[in-house]
Amino acid sequence: MSEAADHDEKVRYLSLVRREGGEPIIGIPYREMTVDPDLVASFVLAIIIFENRDLKRFTKEGYDVVIEEGDHVVGLLIIDKVEDENPYREVLVRLIEDFESVYESQLQSWKGDIRPFREFALRILESYPYRRLNPDFVPKLLPESEAAPDHQTPIPWSVGQTDVKLHAILGFINGKRTISEILEQSGIPDTEVMALLSMLERYNWISLGRRLSDTSILVKVMEPPKLLTGVYGDQLTKLVELCDGVRTLQAICDGLPYDMEAVRTVAKKLIDAGVLGFADVGGS
Repeated sequence: MSEAADHDEKVRYLSLVRREGGEPIIGIPYREMTVDPDLVASFVLAIIIFENRDLKRFTKEGYDVVIEEGDHVVGLLIIDKVEDENPYREVLVRLIEDFESVYESQLQSWKGDIRPFREFALRILESYPYRRLNPDFVPKLLPESEAAPDHQTPIPWSVGQTDVKLHAILGFINGKRTISEILEQSGIPDTEVMALLSMLERYNWISLGRRLSDTSILVKVMEPPKLLTGVYGDQLTKLVELCDGVRTLQAICDGLPYDMEAVRTVAKKLIDAGVLGFADVGGS
C-alpha cells in the first residue's frame, strides 16, 4: 500500500467552517465514525471561535481532530489516531489557503449562501479522494434502476465546472477503457480525474473491474446460477471448472471447442455474475 493510500484510509471527515459565526461551509464525510462528526466539530469550534482559545489538536474516542485557522475559515480534519499528524496538517493548511484565495470576495462580503463553495470539494478530493483507484481497472457505468435506488445517487459536488468535468469523464467510460487510458485521453489533470472517478464510485454511478486478457488467470468463486447453465449448457460448467487459479484464459480456451472471443464473452458474463474472479487481484 502506498503512503498516500495509507493516509487516505485514516481520514474520516473534513470540513471548512466560517470563522466568524461558525457556519459550516463544506463538509465531506469519508468513513463511518462511532461519534457524530458534526458534534465533534461543533465542540471544537465553540472552543476556538467563542472561547477564543488556540487549539491545534483534539482527541475524542480514538479520533484525532487536526485543526487549522485561516483568515476567514477554520479547517477540521478528523482522522484515526496517529502519532504524527503533520502530513495531514500540511494538506489542511494548503486547502485553507487555496479556498480563501479562490473565494476571497465571497468570504469578505458574506451573504449566507454556501452553494457556490461546493465546487471546492473537487480540490479537497484531489488531496483525499474517497478511494485511491487502481489505474489498471476498467470503470463501467451502472444502470439507473428503481430496483436499486442507490444507483446514480445525486452527487452533491456536481456543480459548476466540476459538473462539466464530471460529464466529460462519463463520456470516456465505455466499459473497455482502463482508468490509465482515460487519464491519457481526457485532457483533464490526473488528480482531478482520479477525484472525479472516486466520486462516481462513491455515489454508485460506476463499478470497477479488471480487463480480461488472454493471460488473465481466473478462479471459481461460486456455482453458476441455473439461468446461465440453462443458456450455455454443459460447456459453461466445464469452463467454470477449468478456472482453477492456475490456467490462463488462453489455456482454458485451448481446452474448449470454442474460439477465444466466445470464451472471453462467456467469461465476462460469469465475472459480472460473481461466478468467476481474478486469481491475481492486487490492490484496488
